[in-house]
Amino acid sequence: MTSDFDESGPRRLRLWKSMMRRGITSFISERPDDFRRRACRGIPSQFRAEVWKAALGCQHAKPGVYQELLSTENKWLRIIEIDMPRTFPDDPYFDDKQQQSLLRVLHAYSNMCPDVGYCQGMNYVAGFLLLVAQDGDFTSGPRRKAEEEETFWMFVALMDRGLSGFYQRTFPLLRRYLAAFDELVAETMPELQSHFDKENVQHAVYLHQWCLTLFIGSVPRPMALTFWDAIVCGGLEELLPIAVSLLGILSQTLLSLQFEEIVRFFQSMRTGTKESCNFTSIASMVMDAREELVVPEHIMAQLSEPCEEEDLSMWTTPGARTPAIDFEEGESPSGQGFGFIGKSHSVSSLGDYVQSWWEDTKESLQSFTFGKSTYDDSDVKLPASIIIGESQVHTHEPLWV
Repeated sequence: MTSDFDESGPRRLRLWKSMMRRGITSFISERPDDFRRRACRGIPSQFRAEVWKAALGCQHAKPGVYQELLSTENKWLRIIEIDMPRTFPDDPYFDDKQQQSLLRVLHAYSNMCPDVGYCQGMNYVAGFLLLVAQDGDFTSGPRRKAEEEETFWMFVALMDRGLSGFYQRTFPLLRRYLAAFDELVAETMPELQSHFDKENVQHAVYLHQWCLTLFIGSVPRPMALTFWDAIVCGGLEELLPIAVSLLGILSQTLLSLQFEEIVRFFQSMRTGTKESCNFTSIASMVMDAREELVVPEHIMAQLSEPCEEEDLSMWTTPGARTPAIDFEEGESPSGQGFGFIGKSHSVSSLGDYVQSWWEDTKESLQSFTFGKSTYDDSDVKLPASIIIGESQVHTHEPLWV
């Protein structure tokens, strides 16, 4: 049986083939709601690059600008060079040639937008775009020649649509998202919020990385691709409800853990399963929960306001907790658990009761909804275990140094 969540399911594939034959740019313009709904369910990998480019409006790229931007060095170039070997170090397809392409993309962007420059985290976002622009699906090598300039304009469009606010000095948009997330979790998951308060777990422990790398360093890549389909095609505003919904399906497991175990749990999510698992289907279930979540208008309004570099204002809702953020100019956030993409280490056991993060959270999908939703998990292959003490599980050195 083929699950309706499967991005390559026959019915969905027929729909996307029809959309592509019609012309994806025309379809986006004429039926924007249908396009967003279908994109949020996952785009077939063979169409993803073309769809993302159309959704971001990259057909308006300016010839000659990219090469001109590469002709000038700047103060960020050395930092970018240092970060290249740290970008997807466990991906055999992200080789030296890919790193050099990424370096040039980030170099050009930092010249184009010196008010943003370069910040760690941007390397993963631009690198992800680079691989997708080559029709890569992270299960095999690129299927076509690297489109470096194409990637640059995709990155520019994504940053122009609000993402740059995550990387500006003082990180204004990140602060807003942390506060908005805090309010939504307290409202929709009071039991989990109470547990986190008891264990002194701040959402910044994991949310820094969820935001600044758009989930790339936090969940398996098939899940990240589905989340990106929604963010690229639906707008950056999709990030907050996706993050809250993801935490929701993890809540039952998290309620059974203490502080250090919670931190290790978030660290191990990306690589902690031993056997193959249909993470695309799991991501689609998160997206179903996301559709049931109603984000209050005042939150969306504050998130959509233009970001000022010196904006240090926090959430104004009475009773909202203030995220602990203390950033120096030119540095990236450096909270606990922020970035786990690099050298692997063994970690102590979370206990035999943590069998797998998906198997544990599967049972909570029926009870955790923001409305009424039915999940068909008949095609989901579950990993056998995430028993962290049973064998060496890979967590990673912080991305931020």
